[in-house]
Amino acid sequence: MFNRIISNSSVKWVTLAFVLTLASCEQMLDVQPRQSIDSVTALDTPEGIDAALNGVYDRLQSPRLYGRDLIAIPEALADNGRATNKSGRLNAEFQNQPGAHFLSWRLSYFAINQLNLVLEALPKITDQATRDRYEGEASFLRALLYFDLMRAYAYDPKVEVKEYDRGGVPLLLKGVLDPTQVTFPNRAPIADVYRQIYADLTTAVTKLTNGRGVFYANKPAAQALFSRVALYNKDYENAVKYATDALASTGIATFVPTSGYVAGWRASRHPESFFEITYQTPENIGVNESLQTTYTTLVELGNRARTGGFGDLVPTATLLADLDSERGTATTNPDVRRQLYELGTTGRGTAEIETTKFIGKNGQVNLDNIPVIRISEMYLNRAEALYNLGREADALADVNVIRTRAGLTARTGLTGTALLNEILKQRRIELAFEGHRFFDLKRRGVDIAKTATTSLPYTDFRLLAQVPVREITNNPNLRQNFGY
Repeated sequence: MFNRIISNSSVKWVTLAFVLTLASCEQMLDVQPRQSIDSVTALDTPEGIDAALNGVYDRLQSPRLYGRDLIAIPEALADNGRATNKSGRLNAEFQNQPGAHFLSWRLSYFAINQLNLVLEALPKITDQATRDRYEGEASFLRALLYFDLMRAYAYDPKVEVKEYDRGGVPLLLKGVLDPTQVTFPNRAPIADVYRQIYADLTTAVTKLTNGRGVFYANKPAAQALFSRVALYNKDYENAVKYATDALASTGIATFVPTSGYVAGWRASRHPESFFEITYQTPENIGVNESLQTTYTTLVELGNRARTGGFGDLVPTATLLADLDSERGTATTNPDVRRQLYELGTTGRGTAEIETTKFIGKNGQVNLDNIPVIRISEMYLNRAEALYNLGREADALADVNVIRTRAGLTARTGLTGTALLNEILKQRRIELAFEGHRFFDLKRRGVDIAKTATTSLPYTDFRLLAQVPVREITNNPNLRQNFGY
């Protein structure tokens, strides 16, 4: 989508790419044909700023970001996904091998630099509504990128392993256009990075409307992201506030009934999405790294005679046990979410139960939009935050919204640890294979049970991603994560 928008623009703009402190001066400009401009003065115009923002949305489509890694790798690193070795992909991540982790650093900082340049260009825009939209979108996107960097490369607030903690990530808030502007910052303290994310999200909530819809930053999406960030920050009051605000919004996301749950995953855009990454046909990631090929061998539902993808990552026995834990008989399962898992083909080897959340839209194999934030998460965020605030009855009410919509009976009388376990169980099932599980375990500071007998201790250095060696080499102030 975004490539098409850029190509139709009358203004061609240069990639405003910044290699953080990280690359040599010769690598300062990352020139890509889809994102090229005649001169930096393109940011003097609304068309140029639109193109720059669209370029950031375009970057989010990358397999290193939401095209695959930020969705699939959290399932492989944790206890939801098991690698099948049908293509060899994600085996190392499933085994938690050193260095087999996220690779989002460079691309994220390129995008952050584009956003910094957009924000610095805003005084040139005279129309207030237009300027507010640009500021809101850029602030939302910068907050999302910094938050995802923190989730991958740093400890979460209040669960730091003190002897291994090297801080957050470098905060770059000024745009860079040429090598003379490059700085070499250290990693900012975790609290400082979260403070900046809060500031950007506050701006986004203030400036944004619903005007451009779910495929762009919008006000309910900013509220929803704020709820997620606050939950990670153990700021439970704000996690509740912004989840409530997002749930009260209209015009973007809809909480679908039980009868429409599975259909929501087959729609061209998910009805529950507050913010969704969209792909057009020329942007198809293809058979190696798309989410469809990663998660399933199926080309179409129920057809085991035709093989498409590899099914590299399938549900673990423990996830399937949670999905089946309230099965009525050997053949009936009231949980509608179980319908999103079925037996794949034998075309790549042994048939496995696979998730079909991503199975191609509009007849296009390997072409799926990616829901980044769904309305269901807001009920779960709020339930967990309310529990931590001691409001157990309200927490139970929220988790029962998720249960009953799934077709399960409402729980009664749950309190204490039993209530928390139910909230976390429903979160695991509801958001499975959407990129949450590893981060949910990590932010709570718990060990990751890989099998019945092995686990990844929370204190293991492999919990954090390796800062790219090139960045350490080129920035003497940048500290590598412990163990690498």
